Amino acid sequence: MTMEIGITGVFGGSPKRDIGFLKEYAVAAEEAGFDCLYAPEHVVFFASYDSKYPYTPDGHPSFPPDVGLYDPLFVCAVASMVTTRLRTATSVMILPERPALLTAKEVMTLDHISGGRFDLGIGIGWSDEEYAALGVPWERRGRRADEYVEAIRAAWSNDVAAYQGEFVQFENAVLRPAPVKGTVPIIVGGDSPAAMRRAARLGDGWYGWWAGVELEPHLAQLRAIMAEEGRDQGPGWSLRVGLPIGGESPDEVAEKAAQAKALGVDEFVVGAGIPSRDFDVHLRRWAEAVSTAR
Repeated sequence: MTMEIGITGVFGGSPKRDIGFLKEYAVAAEEAGFDCLYAPEHVVFFASYDSKYPYTPDGHPSFPPDVGLYDPLFVCAVASMVTTRLRTATSVMILPERPALLTAKEVMTLDHISGGRFDLGIGIGWSDEEYAALGVPWERRGRRADEYVEAIRAAWSNDVAAYQGEFVQFENAVLRPAPVKGTVPIIVGGDSPAAMRRAARLGDGWYGWWAGVELEPHLAQLRAIMAEEGRDQGPGWSLRVGLPIGGESPDEVAEKAAQAKALGVDEFVVGAGIPSRDFDVHLRRWAEAVSTAR
């Protein structure tokens, strides 16, 4: 099976990363051979955090608070409108921070804009400060996310939908049109055992970040949890891994991509900082490197 390749992108903030840049970047990513463009989400940043950032050794975010970040659904909509093959995905939407039915409506709309080329990547975040600013309880955010996934799917799949949970309740609800293919793939992000179990129980796939972990035992843990939940990595369930890139060479990244392919990864996502100038050259460089492992 061919392993697909994705690329992350940060859009917003400075004039060099505005909507015009996003359009050109999406076209260049498609032309370079990438299969999916991933857009991250944070509604708001803070000058300082008490929360621990999970992907750096010291627990401090690797980005400044004024980094600037457009809403990922708008990013994906714009990218979809200037491309024909490229999929887009959130990387990841912090699902409990958004109302479930509003999310279902927005994602369905984006799915139609893209012609069915959107994947909903979801997670529960790491910033207590962000939840507090949005008026959403930090506690039990995992259970809230579970209900939101169930409620969103109910709204998409039923002409007249109902859902009764602790955090979401509705009945006689009509949310139409349905997504292009009847549903939208929901890819659960996160490297904790709880996130892996959520992906196994409720997701159409899992998206992990290859940072500070050995990939083979990490995926073995995921597959053990999937077996406990009666799921396997068959058609319709996508295993995705993102690699944050610092000073690695294209050859080193190609080696990582080959390792991921050998371990059964369905999509390898390049987390590279792409400069605003000559970004098409850099996109081609990374696409050529990881394409050797397809």
